[in-house]
Amino acid sequence: MKILLLLNITMIYGQLITPTNETVLNHTHVLFEWTQIPEATHYEMQLSEELNFSEPVLIIEDSSLIFIEKSIIDWDGTYYWRVRPLYNSQEGSWTEPFSFSTGSSLSSSTVDIFIDTQIQPGITVFGAFFNYFSAALDQSGKEIWNSGEDDLVYYSTSNYGNVLGCYLMPGAENNLPGLEVSFQGNILWEEPNDEFLHHDMIILPNGNYLGIVETGSFGPIPIGSWTSSFQGLGFQADGVTIEFPWVGDQLIEWDKDTKDIVWTWNVFDHFSMEDYDQFGGTWTEAYISLHYDWTHVNAVIFDENESALYISTRHLSRITKIDYPSGDIIWNMGHQMSSGDIDIGTDLGFSFQHSLQKLDNGNLITFDNGNLAPEFRGTDEPTSRAIEIAIDDTGASLAWSYELPTELFGFASGNAQKLENGNVLLTTVGGGGRSLEVDLEGNVVWEGLYNLSLPDGAVYRANRIPGIFPAAYSVLIDDYMESNGTSGVYIPTGSSSISYTIMNEGDYTLSLSCEINDDEGWFVDTQNIELTLEPGMNEQISFVGEVTEIYSGNPIHLSVLPIHHPHRSKTISVEGFTEPLDVDEISLPNTFRLAQPYPNPFNPSTSISYSIDKEQSILLQIYNVQGQLINTLLDKKEIAGDHTLYWNPYDIGSGIYFIQLSNGTTTKTKKVLYLK
Repeated sequence: MKILLLLNITMIYGQLITPTNETVLNHTHVLFEWTQIPEATHYEMQLSEELNFSEPVLIIEDSSLIFIEKSIIDWDGTYYWRVRPLYNSQEGSWTEPFSFSTGSSLSSSTVDIFIDTQIQPGITVFGAFFNYFSAALDQSGKEIWNSGEDDLVYYSTSNYGNVLGCYLMPGAENNLPGLEVSFQGNILWEEPNDEFLHHDMIILPNGNYLGIVETGSFGPIPIGSWTSSFQGLGFQADGVTIEFPWVGDQLIEWDKDTKDIVWTWNVFDHFSMEDYDQFGGTWTEAYISLHYDWTHVNAVIFDENESALYISTRHLSRITKIDYPSGDIIWNMGHQMSSGDIDIGTDLGFSFQHSLQKLDNGNLITFDNGNLAPEFRGTDEPTSRAIEIAIDDTGASLAWSYELPTELFGFASGNAQKLENGNVLLTTVGGGGRSLEVDLEGNVVWEGLYNLSLPDGAVYRANRIPGIFPAAYSVLIDDYMESNGTSGVYIPTGSSSISYTIMNEGDYTLSLSCEINDDEGWFVDTQNIELTLEPGMNEQISFVGEVTEIYSGNPIHLSVLPIHHPHRSKTISVEGFTEPLDVDEISLPNTFRLAQPYPNPFNPSTSISYSIDKEQSILLQIYNVQGQLINTLLDKKEIAGDHTLYWNPYDIGSGIYFIQLSNGTTTKTKKVLYLK
């Protein structure tokens, strides 16, 4: 596995940051980042498959320092990129180009789209047992990310956009250690691997990590159809004698910093050994393996509002709510057994279920594998389904369900996820492993086929997520100037301020902590600004100091810490001057130009201005983030000069869109955010 790589950027004039030169990427959605250049109003970036950039595959203009490309780049390719500053209608010099390559696709996935307007936006990420890899698909089925050479199996995505999962450690006693990792391969946390962790690991609100690990004890062999087989091995198998190893589970909470165990919860302390699976063949498996897989807990979630844990126990066909930190069981839900410990939901009929999700309305979503559907629900064959369970003071009831056809029965693994648009994403090992997005009326709107084969491959879980860049942001120094080779900002003496503009270019809401310091002590009082930015939003922050006159530059350092992504911290340094910097005259030729739309973000309309230096045919079009054409605003011959038109969308959703201007040989692109 790759080691954690801290990103700590100090601004250097005119440099490319990422992708670093000659790197190999395991994703085709690529984040490009460069440093700020004084006086530049925006930047042009070119991407090419040729070092001489004779035929660029992408030309974009952006006013920030980051651009994420999601459609052009493919697997097994080598690309070159460069950036130059733009000064109003003039162009600066290109940076030296960087190159990067992409690895190979790992999956054989395909997609069927049935109702494209009803699909929840985002990408679908899944993990594959026992091929030990994970991958992500875009809406069209193109693989856009994979785990590369790391044998990573995806469990889930954290609330802040990182991967929680395990990786294969061949030959080790505990061969599937759990970890948190970024989509770019940086290990952010790894559990101690003192016990065998399996199925799930989560991050608690206090920052600690909690996982499911195996534990054991001895118990009786209950009387059943299997009794004579065990007696043939020399066991009493009388339902009383304590003689056989039972394997159970415990929840372990590790301190995020020390990795010490700070809290545990053990099924042997809270469940009765009178309860066991009678119908699913687990005692037959015990005869073969000489240990009994009693509980097989396969999912855990935490509800901060209730301070409660929920666990799914497969072999007891049970969901349990646990008070945290007391560990007391609040209720057990599911199939009633000999102990009588089931409190609610005895008629729901779910069995061998996987995954849990707590909804805002208090309901639970789970994937009912349905191994015991004939016994519990009277079906002709085992049948899998997604179910939403409503829970109140009177008990539990079925609020919604979607039943898979019997040929898609998933005997193990799988999950169900309620999406933001109200649809549900079901994942099953049936049919070679696949995910179906269904609406609440039971219509399949999207289906991803992973084309995995058992026993060598099985999909474990899949989730629809916004994207693979949860902490992509740029920091612009406001009024950043250059004069005679000296760059910096002018800050008058007395009570004065310096300001920055921070833009969230990523796929998730981003919380940042910003702190400033300087060599001369202008900003002596600790000034910390915390802000939260939604995707596509920006905010200006200012720091006030008592500025004393100096005759050279004062280095000022802004430290920006993404609270949930400390590995993406940045330090931006700039010289502060108490005398104005004269703006250098930049005399460069006029060219084919597309100005930054205004306002941006916008509602209900934004103005689009462009300039052409001679009469020519112009095509002005709008694209969404998936690269789909939304609207053609202009397709005609225009005279030389400056032109402006307005875009007033009325039938599209909020989000990021790209305005593209082309004359047949050159294409300019601008990014806008439409808010309804």
